[in-house]
Amino acid sequence: MTRDPVCNMEVDEFTTSERSVYRGRTYYFCSSDCKERFNRSPELFLTKGETNNTVQCISCQTEIKEGFYKDGKGPFCCEKCYFRNKYLGGVIDRIEGVYLATIEAFVAAIDAKEHEVGNHSYRVTQFTMVLAKEIGLKGRDLVDLYCGSILHDIGKIGIPDQILLKRGRLTDEELNVMKRHPEIGFGIVNHIGYLRNAAEIIRSHHEHFDGSGYPRGLKRDEIVLGARIFAISDTLDALTVERPYRPAVSFEQAKTHILESSGSQFDPEVVEAFFRAEEELKYFTSKIVF
Repeated sequence: MTRDPVCNMEVDEFTTSERSVYRGRTYYFCSSDCKERFNRSPELFLTKGETNNTVQCISCQTEIKEGFYKDGKGPFCCEKCYFRNKYLGGVIDRIEGVYLATIEAFVAAIDAKEHEVGNHSYRVTQFTMVLAKEIGLKGRDLVDLYCGSILHDIGKIGIPDQILLKRGRLTDEELNVMKRHPEIGFGIVNHIGYLRNAAEIIRSHHEHFDGSGYPRGLKRDEIVLGARIFAISDTLDALTVERPYRPAVSFEQAKTHILESSGSQFDPEVVEAFFRAEEELKYFTSKIVF
């Protein structure tokens, strides 16, 4: 890893830049904007490390190796950048880098602890962004949903390890303890102003459309839209990834379950969006991207 000389962000060194300056040293940039700023006044950034907490994650580098990910907006050095650009578009450049880095650190800790379902938070966030785009979410609503999705299980850090890491089905008593994690997560995140809307998604991600979910038994529009979208993503991942107590099912079987649960567990309008985005979701269930 190296650092962008303009914004001081860490950058993956996949290839060398076409343009080397000052005795052949190669510089890497997190975005085209940082590269342009550097080219205009390189002397500003060679004498000091200017810090800027805004990151535009378009590409991790200045030149893309042949065969890396491409779409209509250009090439991307890694699947993470491709995913962010495709589903978050220009919105990502308004997320303060310090918040994003902190969020991803929390997520890495949570997923590492639950090693048997590693990368769960990233996978469900991918599914959620696909559905959100299909429904038409934009701007800050999309950012809030991204943050709420990726942090949905942060409350599990307050669940005892003997329950959280148990290999097998939980007893009723243990299940009641586990069901506290949405409220715990809400309490952790809600005092952070930037994440306040995401906190409501975290608290409501186990609510059901018919009111049979937890922790508050909300129903229909009482459940924030982001949580209604996320509920399908969480179920899709839960069914298609093997767990210690049951095998994974196929995408087609998961699709059948989601259809049968429309109007009970899931918002019918979000289920319709699921079927419109079926091929894209199916792709992501077959490939762990992060």
